[in-house]
Amino acid sequence: MPMSIIRTFIFPAAICVSGLITMRPALADSGSSYDDCLLVGLRDARNQVASSYIQRSCYALYRNSEMLLPREKAYHECIIHNMPGAREQFAIMQINAICSRRGQL
Repeated sequence: MPMSIIRTFIFPAAICVSGLITMRPALADSGSSYDDCLLVGLRDARNQVASSYIQRSCYALYRNSEMLLPREKAYHECIIHNMPGAREQFAIMQINAICSRRGQL
C-alpha cells in the first residue's frame, strides 16, 4: 500500500475508532449521572413545576454541561440543591429568583 493512502485513510480511521472506544465509558457515565440526578432530585418533588425545574437542571448539568457558562452551572446546581421538597408556587418562584441571583442570570 502506498504511504499516502495510509496517511489519508488508515490513520484517520484508526484515530476515529480509538476515540469512539475511549469515549463510550464517559458517555455511559454521564447518562447514569443524569439518571442519578433525576432520581435524587425527583424523589422528594411535591409539585409539577418544581419537578420541571429539577429535570431541566439535571439535563443542563449532565447532558449539556459543556455548553454552560459558570454562572449557568451555578444556577442549575442551586436549583438541584434547593428545589426538591418545594410545594407552594410562591416558594418555587422564590427559589428560582434566589438561584438566578446567585448565578447572576
